[in-house]
Amino acid sequence: MVRYCVMWKFKPSDGKTSKELAEDVKEKYESLLGLVPGLKNIEVGVNRNEGKTSYDAVMLADFESWEALAAYKADTLRGNVIEYVKTIAEVRAKVEYER
Repeated sequence: MVRYCVMWKFKPSDGKTSKELAEDVKEKYESLLGLVPGLKNIEVGVNRNEGKTSYDAVMLADFESWEALAAYKADTLRGNVIEYVKTIAEVRAKVEYER
């Protein structure tokens, strides 16, 4: 099993706060479950802690293999979400590891 973890800091945009944007991202990513082959689980947590070192959201996604993660990264549905996230994220960090 492979875990893919991404954290974001969002910049307020289109009249929405960073927390509202995080909720939008949560909805978009979690809607991919069952649509992307090899994606076993996906969860996006919206941070309730305010602070300079805090991120606004974290995504944890589990895949059956490294190949499934690679396929996910190439998936068009995921690409649509990424295009949206690129417009609102000011900082992004990621970790990929085997469980």
